[in-house]
Amino acid sequence: MRQRPSFEIILVGKSILLKEGLTRLLREADFRIVASVTRAGDSLPSKIRLHRPLFIVVNTGEDSGTAVEYAEVLRNQHSSSRIAIVSDHCRMDELVSAFRAGVNGYFIDAMTSDVFIKSIELVMMGATIFPPAFSTFALGHSGDLPDRAAPRETRATILIGTDNTSVPQLSAREKSILRCLIEGDSNKRIARKINIAEATVKVHVKAILRKIRVENRTQAAIWGMNNGSVTGPASNSTANGAQIP
Repeated sequence: MRQRPSFEIILVGKSILLKEGLTRLLREADFRIVASVTRAGDSLPSKIRLHRPLFIVVNTGEDSGTAVEYAEVLRNQHSSSRIAIVSDHCRMDELVSAFRAGVNGYFIDAMTSDVFIKSIELVMMGATIFPPAFSTFALGHSGDLPDRAAPRETRATILIGTDNTSVPQLSAREKSILRCLIEGDSNKRIARKINIAEATVKVHVKAILRKIRVENRTQAAIWGMNNGSVTGPASNSTANGAQIP
C-alpha cells in the first residue's frame, strides 16, 4: 500500500464550524491535525515541528481576498509548506491570485468528501490542483502558465472538477479498470477481479493515464471520481469476473 507523506496540518480561518467539520473529516481519514488558528499571523504551539506543514485556509463569504493574503503570509513564513484554500465559490480573479501567491490547491466546498481527501493527498505528494475553470486561463493557447510565487512546481498542474469538456474515449475494459483504481485496487487485485493477466492490467493502466493525461494512479482515481458519467457504475458482470472486450 502506498505510504501517505508525513505532514502536519494546520487549519486557518475565522469559521469555527467549518474548521471543526474539516478537522473531523480529515481525522477520520487518518490525517494529523496539529493546530487551528484564526489568522495566518497567529502564533502556533511551540511543540509543532513546521518542517513539512500543510496549511488549509478556510474561506467563506465575500471577503475572498483575505484567503489569498493569508496564503502569501504563510508562503513567506514557511517556504517549504503546502497551502490549500477551501472556498464556497470560484471566481477567476481569485483563482489567478491564489495561483500566483503560491497556493497548491484550491477546492470548492461542493466537492465530495472522497474527492477532497484524495485531492489533499495529491497536494501533499507535490501536485497542484485547481478547479477546471482555471484551465483556460492557466494553459491558454500557448501552454504557458502564469507567473507564480516560489516554490515553483516541476510537476504538471492537475485541474479537477465535474466539467466534462474534451472527455477522452475509454474502452469498456479501461472503464472497468478505472473503477478499480478509484477503489484503490492493486494491479494484482484488478487482474483477479476481472479475470485477466496482471501484465495486461499494466498495459491498460498506462493507456488510461495517457488518455486522461495524468501521471499516476492516484491522479487517475481523482479524474475518475470527477467524471462518473464516463466511468459509469460497476456492472455485475465485471464484479463476477466476466470478460469485457
